[in-house]
Amino acid sequence: MFHLPAFPLLDNMSLLTSARAGYSLKEADALSAVQRATVPILYIHGNADTFVPTEMTKELYEKTKSDTELFLVDDANHGEAFVMDQEAYKRKVDEFLEKHWSTSNLSIDLSR
Repeated sequence: MFHLPAFPLLDNMSLLTSARAGYSLKEADALSAVQRATVPILYIHGNADTFVPTEMTKELYEKTKSDTELFLVDDANHGEAFVMDQEAYKRKVDEFLEKHWSTSNLSIDLSR
């Protein structure tokens, strides 16, 4: 995206993620992670995303083993879903949280 060299940037980033998040970039595999997921996941994606193709989110949705929902927003590019349809976005998140918050033992640390 920024036409920067992979070396040494990716190596340094991988060291940073290992130190801060506990995993290297080689371990960051979304498909594997969702296949092991035990918590509900709501995928929100714009149908006009030119950065992350919508098909990637659809594939994650299809491979997710836990309870999952997919909310696609027409004409929304990357990160624009909320701006493009605030009411539907809020409604979908509220419905998802209401459905899953009371039926699971989700513990969310909001202090981060």
